[in-house]
Amino acid sequence: MADIKSLAIHEAQVQGVDVNIVLATLEAETNFRNITGDYGNALGPGQVWPKWHADSFKWAAERFHLVWPSTLQEQTKLVLSNDHFATAVAVRVIGRAWKAAKGDFRQFSLIYVGPKIPDSDYQRRLNIYLKYTGGAGAAAVTSAPIGSVYGGFGSDQAPSQFNDAVIPSTNYGVVANSQRYGNVLYGRRYRVLVANSKGTALDVSQLRCTFDVQKTMMQPQFSTVTIYNLSAETENQIINEGDTIILEAGYEGEQYGLIFRGDVVQPIRGKEDGVTYKLTLNSIDSDRALNFGFVAFSVSKGQTSRDIVQNVASKARLPMELGFISDGLSTAKLTRGKVFFGTAKDYLRQLAHSNAATFYMEDGKVNMIQATDYPPNEIVDLAPESGLIGTPQQSDYGVSFKCLLNPRLKLNSLVRINNSLIQAQTYQFGQIPRALDAEGIYRIIELRHTGDTRGDTWYTECTAVSQAGGVVPGLMSSPSANPWR
Repeated sequence: MADIKSLAIHEAQVQGVDVNIVLATLEAETNFRNITGDYGNALGPGQVWPKWHADSFKWAAERFHLVWPSTLQEQTKLVLSNDHFATAVAVRVIGRAWKAAKGDFRQFSLIYVGPKIPDSDYQRRLNIYLKYTGGAGAAAVTSAPIGSVYGGFGSDQAPSQFNDAVIPSTNYGVVANSQRYGNVLYGRRYRVLVANSKGTALDVSQLRCTFDVQKTMMQPQFSTVTIYNLSAETENQIINEGDTIILEAGYEGEQYGLIFRGDVVQPIRGKEDGVTYKLTLNSIDSDRALNFGFVAFSVSKGQTSRDIVQNVASKARLPMELGFISDGLSTAKLTRGKVFFGTAKDYLRQLAHSNAATFYMEDGKVNMIQATDYPPNEIVDLAPESGLIGTPQQSDYGVSFKCLLNPRLKLNSLVRINNSLIQAQTYQFGQIPRALDAEGIYRIIELRHTGDTRGDTWYTECTAVSQAGGVVPGLMSSPSANPWR
């Protein structure tokens, strides 16, 4: 911590940037630590995104006689291994924002953090800044609210959609004194928010919360979240107004992110014992979009299956985002115009069936995959060193395993497990013997995240199928078959 703070003071003097704003920003962002954030997109003590500040990273690389890599993985490796380089980039970006704000801390916060910065985060940053200035910079700041719709229910501001909840970037759920040393799985991190129909998000992370998230390709995704010892007023507000649940969990560092976002379908008030009250929220991913997302529009001739998917998702009464849409969908074009009138889910399911594909929702996004599609994300290498727990078990068509909670594991993603770690299946009489995948690559078709923010539970359990040498799922009878339809 002291090293980066000293580097920040030196760099501010070299670059001619106000030392106070540099120190206040680095303390507010990472407490002078060279780490990653925002799902691995933000790097260094200033949490700078290479995507938006590539010129600053290239400038620092030229200054330090380094080569700036082209991939995020290599860029992350370079930044985390060089504190001076990371600090120089952060100071340059902070200096630009401070100059653009003309020394006004409120405008600086809107530029550096974003226009939707929560009032609570703004006040926190303001207090840190005043600590460094000794109150001398009070003329350049304001204690008035930024205008965010985040912070509690009851706001009169309403976004355009019911689920447009403003999610702040501040981490409210890091366990105290659990600073991360290197990229290791240490320091549980989590956040639990409940949003109302106006998009106002209520953070309940400081209370004890337990969750059980279940996802599968063959039915809607479901979660059960239990919040303990809410005040009577807050509990009533959640029961009457809580529409959307947002769960983020994992560990400090890269292994942190969204594990569930869905619509609350049933709040249940209860008691665990004589003094412990609890509120259980049962939620389904995209429940309202699936059941109330009606469409009524027409298209002209020449539309392909992909065009129709995009139209149905965007023109539904409750619009949906697109996730992974297969490149193998039919390219045949409509020979004449077509009218769409009904529920979006019915049309999406029909399109999937006609293209030997599977349609499912995950975290509010439409996914339409064919079994032969190669997932676009990374292959997660699982071993005891990276969180694998116990002994994976061979099943009829693949393996089942348990690991430390990992938000990078999603439906249709690939994992690699060394076959020497897997317990072979005991075959029954008449059962066809099936070998493990030759490359040790498996596709996740079902997963479960469980956690207790005040307990020991913090796991992910998965069922995965063999990829038959990394090419197609081993359970397929033919390349054109769809086993999850």
